[in-house]
Amino acid sequence: MTADALAFTCLGTGAPPISLRRAGPAHLVEAAGRTVLIDCGSGVGQRLLAAGRRGADVDLLVVTHEHSDHLVDFYQLVISSWHQGRARPWRVLAPAPALANMATQMDAFARERALRIAFEKRPDATGLDIVFEELREGRIDGLGDLALDAFLVDHKPVEPAFGLSLSHAGSRIVFSGDTRLTPSLEAAAQGCDLLVCEVFIDAQMPVVAGVRSAETVASVASYHMTPPVVAGLAVRSGARALALTHLVPPAADTAALAREIRAAGYAGPLIVAEDLMRISLPERLLGWSGATIGF
Repeated sequence: MTADALAFTCLGTGAPPISLRRAGPAHLVEAAGRTVLIDCGSGVGQRLLAAGRRGADVDLLVVTHEHSDHLVDFYQLVISSWHQGRARPWRVLAPAPALANMATQMDAFARERALRIAFEKRPDATGLDIVFEELREGRIDGLGDLALDAFLVDHKPVEPAFGLSLSHAGSRIVFSGDTRLTPSLEAAAQGCDLLVCEVFIDAQMPVVAGVRSAETVASVASYHMTPPVVAGLAVRSGARALALTHLVPPAADTAALAREIRAAGYAGPLIVAEDLMRISLPERLLGWSGATIGF
């Protein structure tokens, strides 16, 4: 990475339904010698390794909200990172309900952890220590020249929930988190270099007996953003590029999704993310599966 690079890797672009193609929500930010992991959904440890990274090297974990698909692999991440040689405590920022969940995970495995420490005789156990901090609106300190700002979004009944703005050396990425369209997200996204946005693809979510009713689809849609809503946000904000992640459903037809975004009026650079896609600014390069694409 160059000194001014701001890199964003989509580790997991999926959602609660299990998918062989898409791991659970997790994204990695690298800039200014800092590494920030956003959310720790199912498979995050494997995806970090596939991206050539290690949980052992993460400086900060930010969990955006309490939903299980965003924090279910927290304990596995901690243990696997210790096995990689992590020798410093984890710094974890999350809303209070998510912190309580993760603290309960640590408590539930306290005996298992003690047995590991006593029996495995590893050189250091500090990689199993957690420093929990409540995530609030505003600048997150301790990241040097990487500016990370949290802002409230609306994912009720799950609250609070946060989006993130990430800036380094003149480049800025806005990450929506899980949310309805909100004024806070509209404001944060203005003029960003890259808008990374969740999407609920309602046209590809039919009613299925025994799985989801019309009421289910309407309820889930009500606290996410559909493709036309995302497209409108990208147009109004003047975002220089749009990346779609946290695809619901994970098996969505991505070409059809892209066409729907175009039909709704967004004509700029469009990335429908896949796991392990890496986006680098200011070079505006996308790397995935051995390919490098400029956008």
